[in-house]
This record gives sequence, C-alpha cells and structure tokens, in this order.
Amino acid sequence: MLLAAAAPEAHAADPPSRPSSRFAQACKAEGPGFAYIPGSDTCLRIGGYLWAETYANSYTDYPAANARSYWVSTFGLLTDARTQTEYGTLRTYTDLRIIWRTADLWGPAPANEAQFQPYDIRIEFAGFTFGYLRSFFDFYANANVLGTDPMTIGDETQLPMLGYTLKLPDGFAAQLSLEGAAQRAGGILPAAAGGPRLIDDEGERGETGWPEIVATLGQSGSWGDFKLSGALHQIAQAPVSERIGAATGEWGYALQAGVMFNLPFLAAGDTLYLQAAYADGASSYLGLLDPGQDFSPPDAFQHPDGSLSKVRGWSAVGQLLHNWSPHWNSAVFGGYGRIDIADPLAQATYGTTGIDNLNAGANLTWAPVGPFAVTLQYDYNLYAADAFRPSAEGLKLASREAHEVMLLFAATF
Repeated sequence: MLLAAAAPEAHAADPPSRPSSRFAQACKAEGPGFAYIPGSDTCLRIGGYLWAETYANSYTDYPAANARSYWVSTFGLLTDARTQTEYGTLRTYTDLRIIWRTADLWGPAPANEAQFQPYDIRIEFAGFTFGYLRSFFDFYANANVLGTDPMTIGDETQLPMLGYTLKLPDGFAAQLSLEGAAQRAGGILPAAAGGPRLIDDEGERGETGWPEIVATLGQSGSWGDFKLSGALHQIAQAPVSERIGAATGEWGYALQAGVMFNLPFLAAGDTLYLQAAYADGASSYLGLLDPGQDFSPPDAFQHPDGSLSKVRGWSAVGQLLHNWSPHWNSAVFGGYGRIDIADPLAQATYGTTGIDNLNAGANLTWAPVGPFAVTLQYDYNLYAADAFRPSAEGLKLASREAHEVMLLFAATF
C-alpha cells in the first residue's frame, strides 16, 4: 500500500525565509532609500537633514534689546513607511525637528534653548489624510526660499487636518479638508480705542467653534502644476449686544490661484511660480508679514454694538528658480500684499486706511556634492501704512523697512 509522503514540519531553528523578490522590487519602485522590512508588506525609508544658519538683520527703529545677528541649528528626522494592503497603500510619514536658537526672529534674544517642532506628521490611506501638515489651501508655500526664518509674503501654514483627495483623470485632483482654526486666527480688534471688548482675549485670538473648511482643484503634468483654493473661516462668536446677550457666527473667506511652470528650455529643473490670493474676513490666508509685529492685520474690527467690519485684502507672489550648472542654482522671489481698512472709526483709531506689504529677495546655492549645499540669501521687507497718522493703537512709524541676510549650510542623509 502506498502512502502519501507528508510535508516536512517547520522548526523554530529553521532560518527565516528570504524576502520575496516581489516585495523587494516593490520597495525599489517606491524610490531611492526604501528598504523592505522582512516578514511584512512594508517599505521603509529613514533619512534626515542638518541645517546650520546664521542671520544678520535690521529694520527701521530696531529696538536695542533685539538681536541683530543670531544662529539657528536644526536636526530633522524623516521616516516614510508604505504598507501594501488589499485597499491600497497605507503611508505614514513624519518630519520631526529639533531646533537650537540663540535668538527669536525680530525679537529680544532669549537664553539659548532647544525647541522640538513636529513639522509634518501624517497618515495617508484610501485618499484620506490625517495628521499635522501643510494646509491643502497652500500652493507656492515659499518654494525654493530657504532657511528657518524666511521674511517673505506667501502662505505656508502647518496645522492639524482631516482631508480627502480625489484623483481624477489627466492628472487632476480635488481636495476637501477640515483644518485647525487656531493657526488661521487673525483675531478681532475694537474699532474704537478703549471701547468695550465684547469678547475675551481667548475669543479675540480666534477660539472659534468651527474648523477651517478648505476645498481645492488642481492638476499636475509634465508642463507643471496649478491649484485653485478656497477656504471658509469662522471669525468669532461675537455677542451682538451685551444687553440682549445673543450671539452670531461671523464668517470670512479666502480664494487663491497658483501655477508652477517647468522651464526645461532654460535649464533642466528650472521653474516659475505665480500665485494670487484674496481674502474677506480671513486675513491670515494672504501670508503678509509684519516684521515689527506692531499691527498685524486682523480678520475684522468690532464696534461697541457688537457689529463687525471685515478686513479685505489681496496678495500676489512670484518666484523663478534657475540652475546655472549641476552645482549652482539661484532663485529670485518677491511679493506684494495689501489690506484695506474701510471702517471710518477703525481708520481714526489706528491711524491708517490700509497697509501695504512688499518683499523681494534672492539666493545663490552651491552644491559641490549631492548631500551638501551652501546658500547665501537676502530678503527685503517693507510694511507701510496709507494716510498715516501717529496712533497708540497702530503702527509707530509710517513705514518699516527690514533687511535680512542668511548663510545656510545644509546636509541631507
């Protein structure tokens, strides 16, 4: 009688099987640096970067207590894990930074201290994005402007988010997200100096009941990228009247259009960014920068009766990156933005009918070897008030000019 031969049993002492060629090839397809984790369906890449930056800066009427030069050192740890599932790829990504400063940007120099900054922590799965990362609204986001403390107009905001991306044919994609409101809070200022504030300090800073609601439509192709963005922003829950005690939710909005062109006819890797934004009651989306920090644009002004006068504004930015050779490149960038104060009472209180913000700059980068680069960068910023009158509540000067020079040494691994 013939008996079927039984398959040999596996023993604990047996050596583990080698990873399948299918998973090994899949990890290579994810990009350079990805390695297969044996016994799983996961590809993992671990990397990082080191930045050493020195800054020299000054602006009109610069306080003597503020540091005119300082150092910033940054260590960044990157992890990128991609796991294949029956529902698609599950991706977890982190960019964690440890920063050592000898002074704050445009402020008094504190004691030397280390700062931990979770810059990008997210999970991507089946079109959903969860975590803390750059807003879906942003497009240009200071691309190719280097350093920890760029002094440029252009929105780049990291915040908590729950979003969904729908990929469409021909490189199109639509996005919808609910995003953290605290990072977008421009706040509310009283239209009349010394008038009653009908919201407390926390409310003034934008502790709103609703998150930001952001929607975008864009396309990526060999020619470049474009994105149309829109956002709804709840300004505050402001009482209409202390006597009545009723409350109403006031909303603002922002719109933005951005485009990036690839320019291979100039040189491989050359790009041109153009972007414009408009905001009504959502000033933070304009990306304006007040180096003196005396009068940053609010979302609205509030009258003693509780009514709000929203602040409107717009901004436009552009940037050109050119590769002179495989080891040298430079970027030229600039932007202009404006907010209008239409409320007559607020004009009288803050001594201006509006604020103009201008910036321009350029950098030059030398990359002698792939993982190491040296960058010299200059920024100029002008923040000026229209129809200026001295006011204790507004700008101390009719205009404030700021200059910044940065030398950056960067290494990646």
